[in-house]
Amino acid sequence: MSLDWSNSAHAPVVVAVIQARMGSTRLPGKVLMPIEGAPLLAWTVGGVRAIPGVSSVVLATTTEPADDAVAALAGDLGVHVHRGSTHDVLARCADAIAPFGPDVVVRQTADNPFPDPSVAEGQVRALLDGDLDYIGIDAWPLGIAAEACRSTALAVANREATDPADREHVLPFLYRQPDRFRIGSASRAGSAPPADRARYTVDTEADLAFARALAARLGHGPPVTLAELEAIIEGEPELLSLNEGVAQTSWQTAQLAKETRWTS
Repeated sequence: MSLDWSNSAHAPVVVAVIQARMGSTRLPGKVLMPIEGAPLLAWTVGGVRAIPGVSSVVLATTTEPADDAVAALAGDLGVHVHRGSTHDVLARCADAIAPFGPDVVVRQTADNPFPDPSVAEGQVRALLDGDLDYIGIDAWPLGIAAEACRSTALAVANREATDPADREHVLPFLYRQPDRFRIGSASRAGSAPPADRARYTVDTEADLAFARALAARLGHGPPVTLAELEAIIEGEPELLSLNEGVAQTSWQTAQLAKETRWTS
C-alpha cells in the first residue's frame, strides 16, 4: 500500500533532498553528463520526485560558480534549489530542508540515476512504523535506495557534529551512534538475486557506460524500478562486465585520502 497522507490532518511531512555538485573527485561534472538524451541529474530528480508521500524535493548544491549550471538545471526541472557550503554538506542539507519544516528527510545523491521510488517509500514507512531515527541503504544494490531520517535527528547532527567526516558525509553522525539514535533496516525481503552484484551508482566512466547501456534498453525515462534493471541484466548478464571492476569508495576511505593529501 502506498503512502497517501493527503487526507490526514496529522500527515508527516516528508521532504527529499538531493546533493549535487560539479566537483566530483572521480568523475568531475558527472551530474550533467547525458544518459539517453537527459542529464544524469534529471534521471535522479525524476526518480526522487516519484517517491509516494514526498511533498517537496530540494536540490542542495554549492555556491561555487561551477555549480551555477547545476542550480539552473534543477530550476528547469521544477525542484527547489538551495546553495551552501562545498565541504560542510551536513549544514547544506539541513539548511536546504529547513524552510519546508519536514518530519522526515529522504536523502539522495545526484550520482544515482536509477533510484527506485518504491524502495524509498518502504524506507520511509519502516522509519515511521518503527519510530526510528535513521534507515540506510542496507543490502540494496548501490544507487537504488536512499537514506531516511527524522528531521530532529538531522538537526542534532548539524548542531553537534564537529568531525570533518561527519560534516562532509552528512549522516555518519547518526548511524555511528546506535546507542543514541534508533537505527533500523528496510532490507530487501528474500534472497538477493545475482543481479544484486550490479552497482547502479555513477562514480567512474565505467559506471556511466553501464548506466547508459541500461537506459538505452529501458526505452523510457525515470522513474525506474529495480525489477526493470534486473530484468535487463537477466537477459544480458554480460552488461555487468562494463563496471564490475569498479571498487566503491566508502566515506571512511575518501576521508582518509583527503587527510593524507592535507598532511603530505
